Amino acid sequence: MKIIRWINDHLEEAILIVILVFMTIIMGLQVCSRYLFNASMAWTEEVTRYLLVWSGFLSIAMCIEKAIAIRIDQLTEAFKPKKKAILYTITYCIELVFFAYLIPFAWHYLIQTIESGQVSTACQMPMYLLQSAPLIGFVLCVIRLVQRIFKEIKKIRAKEVEECQ
Repeated sequence: MKIIRWINDHLEEAILIVILVFMTIIMGLQVCSRYLFNASMAWTEEVTRYLLVWSGFLSIAMCIEKAIAIRIDQLTEAFKPKKKAILYTITYCIELVFFAYLIPFAWHYLIQTIESGQVSTACQMPMYLLQSAPLIGFVLCVIRLVQRIFKEIKKIRAKEVEECQ
């Protein structure tokens, strides 16, 4: 059960840390090879670019999970806790509709990439590895938004119980 809780709390964060470490190592190798050995490796820039794309899509889900999205805190802080939870629930529902709307397009794009058999230029890596990032990112966003909505609904219900007592 602890493993599941850890995965739920830190999945995106752990993957993003690993991606950042790999990006740093790969670009460090590129800098060393250019300036120390006067040779360039073509694959490093491509792999780093693809890792950056993956980190972008995964970071959206992490921001949703940590509730660190850009918002106007001065406006929301003016509300009482119950009304703030209602406002967040509405916001999360709008985001949920948006990301759920994007999933079929990401799926269609991924299927097209798989069928085309396209590979990357330098690494000859299948492009579906890159094109799966939006789909996985959007699915994770939907999962995280459903979790946030349930958390906000619990807050609303807790406030209603407090008001009744």
